Amino acid sequence: MKSKILFLLIAIIAGMILLNVQPLRAQEMTKDQWQSEMNSTTTQVTDLQNQLKKIDDDIKGLKDRSDKLDADVKACNDALLALLGVTQSEFDAFDRDLASMEKRVAELQAMSDAELLNHRAEIDQITKKLADMAKSKIALIPRYGERIKALQEKVAALIKAPSRMDTYTVGTWAKDRDCLWNIAKKKDIYDNAWLWPKIWQGNRDKIKDPDIIKPRWVLKIPEGKELSKAEKSSANTYYHKKAAAPK
Repeated sequence: MKSKILFLLIAIIAGMILLNVQPLRAQEMTKDQWQSEMNSTTTQVTDLQNQLKKIDDDIKGLKDRSDKLDADVKACNDALLALLGVTQSEFDAFDRDLASMEKRVAELQAMSDAELLNHRAEIDQITKKLADMAKSKIALIPRYGERIKALQEKVAALIKAPSRMDTYTVGTWAKDRDCLWNIAKKKDIYDNAWLWPKIWQGNRDKIKDPDIIKPRWVLKIPEGKELSKAEKSSANTYYHKKAAAPK
C-alpha cells in the first residue's frame, strides 16, 4: 500500500512537471533552469515521502492504541466473569440461549391466536427458562437483565393473546355420540366437523390419540373458523396413518 501511494504521488508530480515544461519546449532550457526544476522536484518528492512516513507512523500508533483497547476490554471482561463466578463457556452458552429464545419469541409473535394455542406448552417452557435465566448471576449485567425482562414481557403477552376460549365437557358415546368430529359439528362449537383437528391440537395435554376421548374431560375449544398450517399438517398425518393401517 505504501509503495502504491508513493508511486501515485510521484506520478502526479511528474504530470505537473510536464505541464510546466510544455511551454519551455518552444525554447531551450538552460542548465541552471534544468537544475532548478530538478531541485524543486526533489524537494517535493522528499516532502511527500516525509508526509507518507508520518501517515505510516500515525497508522501504527492507531493500531497500537486499538490493540491496547482490545486488551483492556478483554481484561475487564475476564474480571467481570471472575466477579460473577462464571466461565467464558458458561457466559457464551447463556448468550446463545438468550439470542435463540429472542428469535423464537419473534416467530411466535407472528402467529395467529389459533396457532399460538398449539404452542402453549412451548411458551410455558420458555417462561420457565426465562425465570431460571433471570436468577443467573449473568442477568446482573444490565444489558442481559434488560433483554430478559423485555423477553418476559413479550412472552406474557403471548400467553394472554388467545385468552378467549370456550370449553366443552365430553359426554358418553352411548348417550351423546361424542367424538372430536361430532363435537366440532355442533352448532354452538364450530358447526363444521372438519375443524375437529383444532380441538385435538388445542388439547394435546389430554388427547394423545384423536380417536380416544373420555367422558367428563373438559376440552378447550380454540377460536377460529379455519385450520392453521400446523393443524392441517397434524390432520394429514392422522389421515395417512389411518389409510396405512391394516384393515
